[in-house]
Amino acid sequence: MIICPNCGKENQDHYKFCLGCGARLPGGAPASVPPRMGPTPAGTQINPPVTPQTSGGTVIDPPKPTSKPPVTVPSAPAAAPAASAPVEAASGGCNACGMVNPVGFLFCGRCGNRLMGAPTTPPPAAVTPPVTARPSAKPKLRAFLHLLREDGSDGGTIDLEDGPIPFGRDSGAPFDQDFYLNPKHCAFTVEPEGVRVDDLSPVNGVYRKIEGRIELQHGDTFRVGQELLYYEDLPEAEALADGTERMGSPNPGYWGRISVIVDGGRACEAVPIVGNEFIVGRERGDLTFPTDGYVSSTHCRIGGDDDGVYLEDRGSSNGTYLRVRSGQCVPFGSLLLIGQQLFHVRES
Repeated sequence: MIICPNCGKENQDHYKFCLGCGARLPGGAPASVPPRMGPTPAGTQINPPVTPQTSGGTVIDPPKPTSKPPVTVPSAPAAAPAASAPVEAASGGCNACGMVNPVGFLFCGRCGNRLMGAPTTPPPAAVTPPVTARPSAKPKLRAFLHLLREDGSDGGTIDLEDGPIPFGRDSGAPFDQDFYLNPKHCAFTVEPEGVRVDDLSPVNGVYRKIEGRIELQHGDTFRVGQELLYYEDLPEAEALADGTERMGSPNPGYWGRISVIVDGGRACEAVPIVGNEFIVGRERGDLTFPTDGYVSSTHCRIGGDDDGVYLEDRGSSNGTYLRVRSGQCVPFGSLLLIGQQLFHVRES
């Protein structure tokens, strides 16, 4: 047997090419392919060739055959069937040399020709690994709070990056001495349009200086000078589900109420709102604070129309501050009053 050095398959000694891969096998000179001859039919007489003999230059004719009966060559016995190979024989031979090769062989063992009808196993399809896109790094959002002192001088900055970033009395000096601040008062988160403010304590809150006119909702708190005011809606009275009506003084048209919040967070004075507007000031208005030097003569007004209720600053010297609702985003450029600290929100 000859072992193919290319694929390791065993081949018979007279094979020139491997039956498994078609590679040329090592060994002697390739055997010549004998001419194909048809079988001799049984009972055919074979006469050997006659060569004339010479004797001393004289041609001696060969003796003529006697009238004996011709010699009949018996037909060769049928060859015994070859032992069955472990692989079933192919139905046809090699189209180049005629050799019959077992089924499943790709190449002829005699001449190396690729066999017709040999099954061709397609190469396995290349598997391309999935390409996972790497998420691009999200750019960080930055801003800072610029502290303004009472005299308008620079008090330093607090850098903000993304968030949430807690702030309060625990933030250290100079805030540790401001007892209107909770230890963890609020948290800041930088957003594309400004800074979101989340209350971490419901006691004193964060206030934003309003510019012009802003919506006022039921339960909002706002600061005028050193005064803390609380707004409530007074809707029209409605009967209970069973038809019972609540008793009370006749309502002359009140649609809202402003309460003054004193130290301790308690409401002490309440003034109803009637008509189209309600004025707050030091000298003139529906609610006045003559002893508060931080309140302007006509400080702010509250009005109502078909679009709702709004709060409007009337050009006061110290401004009007509305409490920020938790989770609200204040735009860049806003002024925030937190405890006794005034900050300017700036984009980095």
